[in-house]
Amino acid sequence: MPPFHLIDPTRLAVELAYTLIVVFLCFTIYYKTREIYDLTRHEGINYFRLTFLFFGFAYISRFISILLKLMVITFDIDFPRHIFGIFPLVFIGYFSTMAILSLTYSILWKKLQIKHSFLIFNVIALLISGIAFISRSSFILTLSQAVLLIFTSIIIVYYIISKSGKISRLYILYILFFLFWMVNIIALGPRRFIPFEVQTVFQIISVVVIGIIYHRVTKWTR
Repeated sequence: MPPFHLIDPTRLAVELAYTLIVVFLCFTIYYKTREIYDLTRHEGINYFRLTFLFFGFAYISRFISILLKLMVITFDIDFPRHIFGIFPLVFIGYFSTMAILSLTYSILWKKLQIKHSFLIFNVIALLISGIAFISRSSFILTLSQAVLLIFTSIIIVYYIISKSGKISRLYILYILFFLFWMVNIIALGPRRFIPFEVQTVFQIISVVVIGIIYHRVTKWTR
């Protein structure tokens, strides 16, 4: 059995710290916007809140996935490789897709007025993550989410232009969140392509961006 020191303590510490910070900020944003939603029952605010809730769960799933892999490698556990796909392709895929769909609908809810939207989004997220898991292809998941993000970014730009370039506080949050997710696509990329040091830099940038979002939400909800 390989010795315990095969677990890279530095990487594990960085991943744990990064996960705790992001999850804390996501859940805090979700909590801090509860009162304003209770007062207004604004559907857009509801889905804006859900965006951070689902991203928080996605990061928890991601850390569990990393921890399991490190434990299996360190202790030489005979564990079917395809089981590892459950976390990155199913759990992380589901939660992150739900977050993107929630973000998109928080902008479009007045235009679309979809009945049972939450149920429909769940079906879409499960379908995308299920197909990705069955095909063992993270590319399908990444491509699907990239399309959703591009669509969302186009909507944000359109709304800004349609309002004569005037950007509301809410759309500033949308822009920051889009930046946060784009940075995370790089930060969470495959380790074989991106060195650990580079990933750490992008993770720091990611924390700074979501910290700014948290600060703006805090000011907004006072």
